[in-house]
Amino acid sequence: MNDSAATPAISLSRRQLLLSTAIALVVAALILVIAVLPAEFGIDPTGIGKLAGLTAMAQSEGDTAVPAMHAHPRKARSARIEIHVKPNEQLEYKALLELGEPLLYAWTVEGGPVYFEFHGEPTEGEWPKDYYRSYQIGERSTAEQGSFVAPFTGNHGWYWKNLSSEPATIVLEASGYYSRLGRIE
Repeated sequence: MNDSAATPAISLSRRQLLLSTAIALVVAALILVIAVLPAEFGIDPTGIGKLAGLTAMAQSEGDTAVPAMHAHPRKARSARIEIHVKPNEQLEYKALLELGEPLLYAWTVEGGPVYFEFHGEPTEGEWPKDYYRSYQIGERSTAEQGSFVAPFTGNHGWYWKNLSSEPATIVLEASGYYSRLGRIE
């Protein structure tokens, strides 16, 4: 059996190849100018990056670099909070953190499961209206723990929704250099 008969030959003329290459270069240049430059470097020659919220990404991404040793203007805080969540109820608990401040956290669920989103909203600086950054989304019936460094000054924390028809209790433990930790109404 002849293999060459089984696969059709594709031949492009030199002109077709050059045209395809030129189109690919134009598309790549447009993506670079419209999306990559605003998102990565805050350079927005078209203004589309600002409209799409991409320039804010560049600002916050550049703000995430913090030194290995960091002095803090205030003492560290620690809290342990029991949060009672009614069936199908939703609520938010957040910490107010300055840019570069760390937060260590752990939370457990008794009952549940709960849907959660760990996210933050800036409270200072130039940001698009209603801007927020989501860090983690999931569903848990047990526990979650981790560490976090604020990429911008603002409220950072959790949205929880009890997915059960029974009450749930979330026990939140948080330590760090936050100035406020509590329920957001």
